[in-house]
Amino acid sequence: MEAIWEWGSALVLALQPDSGGLALFWRALSVLGDEVFFLLLMPLLFWCINPILSIRVGMVLLLNTTVNTAFKLALAGPRPFWYSAEVRALTAEGSFGIPSGHAQNTVGVWGALATGIARPWAWAGVGVLAILVGLSRMALGVHFPSDVLLGWLLGGLTLAAFMAWSEPIWQRVKDQALNVKLALTFLASLVLVAVPTLVLALLGERDLPAIWLENAAMALPNDPIHPWSLETAVTVGGTWFGFTAGALLLWTQGGLDVRGPWWQRGLRFVLGIIVVIVLWAGLGALFPRDETFVAGMLRYVRYTLIGFWIAFGAPLLFRRLGLVA
Repeated sequence: MEAIWEWGSALVLALQPDSGGLALFWRALSVLGDEVFFLLLMPLLFWCINPILSIRVGMVLLLNTTVNTAFKLALAGPRPFWYSAEVRALTAEGSFGIPSGHAQNTVGVWGALATGIARPWAWAGVGVLAILVGLSRMALGVHFPSDVLLGWLLGGLTLAAFMAWSEPIWQRVKDQALNVKLALTFLASLVLVAVPTLVLALLGERDLPAIWLENAAMALPNDPIHPWSLETAVTVGGTWFGFTAGALLLWTQGGLDVRGPWWQRGLRFVLGIIVVIVLWAGLGALFPRDETFVAGMLRYVRYTLIGFWIAFGAPLLFRRLGLVA
């Protein structure tokens, strides 16, 4: 791997911007593959455009994140600014580098959107966006080319698996009683937490080279790295359960009709996202942020509430306020 990292560091250094304006450009591009961006996109789609497409996008995002977290913990590869003191970290990242989650999400999640649009230009756009986001992650000093390539591959495989298996699985469970479906989706959420946890349990927390830790601390003195954290796995599990359970309950009440004038759709999004922010920031401030079992349970609850609000709580509020057809 040393040869790959050496070559990758040279390419990263060549891509790193000299001006603040170019760095801002790369950061803006990088946002288009960010999990937080997609967690804003999911409610926008659900409340204002197409709930079914939102469910597809949300599931692919969460499955992608589970796969990415498991591979990161298994491969335990450095980020360029850990490996070389010459590389500048132009954004803060504390997890392992390989595979790139942004590259993986760009292919998987934007690809899921493209399947809903079903036009050649949409797939062409995904390809261009994937290249640009991949370049942005290298230019920002947080990924080697090998990280990006594996991210693209895993994103494509995850999307392909979802498109091949999601409908057959749904056909097997759709006629089950609601309580059975809720139990199954709860078990699925536990599997999403268990996969990265099992990888870490089997392989253990390996000792990292001292130079990686020194370079990371020098590059980001106020943002210590935390590569062995399972916070992301718990976040995914809670979001999955809340979002899918809410969607199942909503569909027992006829689903959500998102038609309406632009101002009505905009008002739905503003009202709904305010509550998302309150749940995310408010409970985040109240609940502990360490790696204990209790903190993990509370994190699961927090993200369950966020997912449930998106798929069920907000649509009920919109009905009460007369903001849906």
